[in-house]
Amino acid sequence: MKLKDKVALVTGSTSGIGRAIAVLFAQEGAKVIVTGRNDERGQAVVSEIKAKNGEAMYIRADLLVKNELDHLIDESIKAYGKLDILVNNSGIVNSFPFEEVTEEAWASVLDTNLTVVYRLTQKAVPHLLKSKGNVLTVSSISGLGFGRQTYAYSSSKSAVIMFMRMLAKDYADKGLRFNSLCPGVTDTPILGNVNQELIKAITGSIPLGRMAEPEEMAKAALFLVSEDASYITGHALVVDGGSSL
Repeated sequence: MKLKDKVALVTGSTSGIGRAIAVLFAQEGAKVIVTGRNDERGQAVVSEIKAKNGEAMYIRADLLVKNELDHLIDESIKAYGKLDILVNNSGIVNSFPFEEVTEEAWASVLDTNLTVVYRLTQKAVPHLLKSKGNVLTVSSISGLGFGRQTYAYSSSKSAVIMFMRMLAKDYADKGLRFNSLCPGVTDTPILGNVNQELIKAITGSIPLGRMAEPEEMAKAALFLVSEDASYITGHALVVDGGSSL
């Protein structure tokens, strides 16, 4: 019960890595706010958590809409009275040869993967200061220079690593921690937007010989937000099966 009595908000938690994080955090004692745009999937995650005697609620939110983002934080505080952990997990990816990257495709990824993280973290920090909590942002090994034809995605994921580092330095004396998780190729629905031949080529180059499972990323996330990592801040933890070697 590493997160006993903690309140954790996990964005993009209706599927993939976010769902796995939400489920594991609840098993470890956290009260979890599940959020996304698919009500059916969101309620299914809450039902899964409750079936395992965990506590969770679902709040629908399109984080690109500022009023809905604000509503998400406000309702979370209204429901549980505090916020201990924010996991910025929601994100999108696309891949094109550089000459084919449109301004619309670029802006869509940067807005979702970077601007939303800035807005949500800024809204959450006043509550996290009260609880001496922490923020974990799910980045990617692509943000460390290992992306292929993912220009907007890799740029956004690199930017959130720096954003977390800056916050870690500025808020360390206030008791807040900020870290990033950098997954390698993980078997999630987001891969549906990536060229499958590219995915096959990348997977074939992984030293451990396979993609990661979302649950493996959830275990790394649990470590970073728990007291086991109480002396870790501003770090980008790579979990990639050796891909970046």
